[in-house]
Amino acid sequence: MRRFALLTALLLSGLPMPIHAQAPGPAAPTRPVTMWEDVDQPMSALLSGGHRIVSAMGPSFKLERNGKYVTCEVRPAGGMRGTRETTSECHRLN
Repeated sequence: MRRFALLTALLLSGLPMPIHAQAPGPAAPTRPVTMWEDVDQPMSALLSGGHRIVSAMGPSFKLERNGKYVTCEVRPAGGMRGTRETTSECHRLN
């Protein structure tokens, strides 16, 4: 109880209190880097070549063929850019 009273008195008095630095904790684990390899084919060509869609969320699709995965982002025609055709950008994950 005396410590609390002393701490309260110091806080209320406006006197500067010593600040103790904390010892550094354990380093946060680093995240492994995912290598994205550009695919020079559109998503439509990958699907025609045997890839299948395994998941989709919004304009992003995950494709798989023989245990190899590709992620594609589809950009539909029109939109803010006013493009005339739908395009896709794909990357190999493994």
